[in-house]
Amino acid sequence: MFDAQAHRIAGNRTAKKTAVLSIDVEYDYNGNGSEALDRLPDLLDAIHRVDLPLTAFVEGRLFAARPDLCARLAEAGADLQLHCYDHSRPGGDSADSLRRGIDAYEKFTETRPRGYRAHTYRLTEDIFQVLVAEGFAWDSSILPGLGFGNYRGRAFRNGDWFTIDDALVEFPIASWRAFGVPFVPFTQSYRQLIGRSAERLLDRAASLPTLLVYDMHMMDMVPDGRLDLSPLPLWMKSMHALVRARQRGFSDLAALCERLRAQDYEWSTLSRCCEQWVDEGC
Repeated sequence: MFDAQAHRIAGNRTAKKTAVLSIDVEYDYNGNGSEALDRLPDLLDAIHRVDLPLTAFVEGRLFAARPDLCARLAEAGADLQLHCYDHSRPGGDSADSLRRGIDAYEKFTETRPRGYRAHTYRLTEDIFQVLVAEGFAWDSSILPGLGFGNYRGRAFRNGDWFTIDDALVEFPIASWRAFGVPFVPFTQSYRQLIGRSAERLLDRAASLPTLLVYDMHMMDMVPDGRLDLSPLPLWMKSMHALVRARQRGFSDLAALCERLRAQDYEWSTLSRCCEQWVDEGC
């Protein structure tokens, strides 16, 4: 895993509340199924109706295997960025597979990716080194608190966004914070896992960060997807089954949008955040 103590981490603050809706675009449940993935156009229509910008991290192999969906994202104006190359590989990207993902992205978009998100939020030292060497501007893989990625260190607490060795910007995924400590991830899957009652309790007892990077997957949003055919271990299938039983659908995103706007959050994309706060020095 990424060793923050071996790097120079600088925390930065933003003056205004900013929310970012992001999605990891990948085959269903770590396999090759696409029943949920195929509903991506429905999601894009739903968020268009409530004027929500979107940052999409696309599994690298999809640029060649599903150019139709990648084109639909581009046509919808999504902030198109890179996820791991093959989500069915349990360890996530190696240096070589990350470069395969970069090549696939470049062939499809005719540009280089600027942003990246690692498999299950597991940023590694090797991945970090490749991101810097390949000229990435930013990453959004760190998930503080209890959950996948499970980053419990202090390096990414004192700030809204961070610079690593003055070489890469990190935009952590949001968590509810209790006593200043990141606790439960504020993502679609975890909100469904803990249930509405626990979520209401957290809303009263905890706080959300000023930069709120929200993540979801198509499997979180629609009731299809062949979980029984997934290569996931049984305990993880059980968690996914529970989340799926509590799915809130596209209407929940509209409600979340209004809920955060009522709390004075402005919706943006991660590329726009990087341009405004880093490239332009604001």
